[in-house]
Amino acid sequence: MAALRTATHDHHQRVDALMDLSRLHERSHYVRVLRVLDAFLAGWEPAVFAVLPARWQPWLRARSRRAFLRHDLHQLGVVPAPPAQFGPLRGAAAGWGSVYVMEGSALGGQLIARRLAQAGLDASHGAAYFHGWGDATGAMWREVRQLLASELQAPAALAEACGAARQTFDGLSLLLETCPHERTSTA
Repeated sequence: MAALRTATHDHHQRVDALMDLSRLHERSHYVRVLRVLDAFLAGWEPAVFAVLPARWQPWLRARSRRAFLRHDLHQLGVVPAPPAQFGPLRGAAAGWGSVYVMEGSALGGQLIARRLAQAGLDASHGAAYFHGWGDATGAMWREVRQLLASELQAPAALAEACGAARQTFDGLSLLLETCPHERTSTA
């Protein structure tokens, strides 16, 4: 975990800066972020399914938060963006590195959900993605940490996972950078 965290620190900071969490209470900015996340997951999930062993696919499918995003977009009356392209991953270790990023985002989403609640958004009304699995999120993150420790024991596997985790953050950053920005705040 320490190696993945260290390898991705700057990439993670870049995503956080581009998401501009201090502006999520602004409807136009929030909708833009949700659309980017939905487009990203639409491209990311098939890429990860393609490299993880078949025995892990039901596990990954059950943890998908994309339905939450779709619920939020529907609640806000927003049309989803088309799926984004996500480059192929090189193998199972790369898939686990990418899973690290997205599962970590579920944990971080808990903090964001609290901020969104102050703006009147909750799991039923536009913030289901960030609320995610709610109280179960911590236990789910501990499970992921154990899986990563088990699946990434070899130094080569850990190196591959670190590269894919950076790729995952960078793919999301690129989408956030290229998605049209709102012209004015509507909050």
